[in-house]
Amino acid sequence: MHNYFWKYKEINKDEVANISSEFSVPQSIASIMSLKSINNKQKSKDFFYEDITSMHNPLLMKDMDIAVSRLIESIKKKELILIIGDYDADGTSATSLLYLYFKSIKIDVEYYIPNRQTEGYGVSKKAIDFGSKIGAKLIITCDCGITAIEEVEYAKKYNIDVIITDHHKQGSNLPDAYAILNPNQNECNYPFKGLCGAGVAFKLCFEVNKQLGFDINHVMKYTDLVSIATAADIVPIVNENRLIVKNGLRYIKDGNNLGISALLKVSKLDAQSINVGRLGFWFIPKINAAGRIGDAARAVKLLTTQNPMFANEIATDLENENEKRKKITAQHESDAKNIIESKINFKKSKIIILHKDDWHFGIIGIVASRIKEMYNRPTIILTRDDDNYKGSCRSIYGFDIVSALSECSDILENFGGHPMAAGLTVKKHNLSKFIEKMNTITNNHLINEIQAIINIDYELKLSEINSRFIKFLDYLEPFGPGNSKPIFSTKNILELSNASLIGKNRDTIKFTIHGDETNFEVIGFRMVENYEKILSGKSIDIAYTIEKNIWKNKTTLQFVLKDIVYTK
Repeated sequence: MHNYFWKYKEINKDEVANISSEFSVPQSIASIMSLKSINNKQKSKDFFYEDITSMHNPLLMKDMDIAVSRLIESIKKKELILIIGDYDADGTSATSLLYLYFKSIKIDVEYYIPNRQTEGYGVSKKAIDFGSKIGAKLIITCDCGITAIEEVEYAKKYNIDVIITDHHKQGSNLPDAYAILNPNQNECNYPFKGLCGAGVAFKLCFEVNKQLGFDINHVMKYTDLVSIATAADIVPIVNENRLIVKNGLRYIKDGNNLGISALLKVSKLDAQSINVGRLGFWFIPKINAAGRIGDAARAVKLLTTQNPMFANEIATDLENENEKRKKITAQHESDAKNIIESKINFKKSKIIILHKDDWHFGIIGIVASRIKEMYNRPTIILTRDDDNYKGSCRSIYGFDIVSALSECSDILENFGGHPMAAGLTVKKHNLSKFIEKMNTITNNHLINEIQAIINIDYELKLSEINSRFIKFLDYLEPFGPGNSKPIFSTKNILELSNASLIGKNRDTIKFTIHGDETNFEVIGFRMVENYEKILSGKSIDIAYTIEKNIWKNKTTLQFVLKDIVYTK
């Protein structure tokens, strides 16, 4: 486990003074505005006031014109279209978006979601066989396909055209598809590279909608699905993503999608309190649970049904599945911690690599994330699959895990992903060689002691928290990568009360701190190791974010803890 180093972000005092004067705001607000580069009237207008027309023209994306023409031709010919989506929340949301939009404009459409266990990631020949069997003339991929070179050639044997919609980086060669929509392919000059898979699919629908002459709201209502995917894929919530998510959260709160509303209800989540963080922590794991230990197509069925009873049935099923997933995760996590405590020497090893033959493939990514968070080390968790080990990787800031894996490419069957998260397959006989090589690479790269850091935006006095300050935080939403929720520190807290342990596992701490005029409730999830600090009677400093907690139609402010230390 690690102790955090509190690092305060550098603030330009002159700029803060100028912002404070120009906008007539206190230092607390001016400091956050400065850190977010909202330092003049034009930037303030761009950030705080949404304008749909500021979204980028979809035709700036390479091949968009070709894809839209092919789709409109498909409508005229009354062709059947097959959507092939990935099994995660981005892929299933993108599939649902295309399916619902195509249905709304009278396109004959079916979808196919691969099985995580038997087919693995991406476009499979089995999916194309299904397309041929049902008579599809066009396949559109969602959140996958950029590496499907063989599969696209296979589709051609059936005279099926393929339009790829993806956002992952391309390999050295591209599939010979009818059209490839991907802002991250080498030859694409689309001005924003941060779209998720559903975001790319949305831009396709947006342009089709425009060319067919439908009202803009006919396509904007599906931004609720894009919001879920954007939160799930942890892409930057800046530029047009911020606009899409802002709209999408509004549609979620309005109950636009029966499936989303049903899953919120069984999760006991208040729709009005939904934000990106709550989607990521409470909602998306249930969408992902469909594909982790079962059939991911259930997520698409949930998100596309028009039957409230069926929506409730699937939502309940996914809630139960997620509870099963949590139990398996807890067991795997416990196994992993036991191996770490008994076998790993952190003086010699900067990376955690663990393997066990019976770990569940659908769960190892979550375990890798948890272990990385606990120990602040790059982490790889592997499980046995016949003669192979399949692994899920999570990294820390400053260490590109895909780059490290590429140095091991000669002993890996395959690998891919992002700098912070990736997957791999290695033959059983190469496993020990791989572990040894990754240890060498990591130790050479991470020479200095690894320090867990909390980046703090502003040291806040309790007296600075008032209705204007809270309203300002509301205007900053939606938060996410690129627009992070401000982290505050408050020091020398001595007056506190009502300390308790709550939650099913009694590992969440809760207490009240007392300001001059107002009391504030503080909650620390999975922070039981800090409980003695709030019982000690000593003065403490806390690092935290500020959230609104809505419970039974009552809204209260809540500090969500990041760390507690004794005042020095």
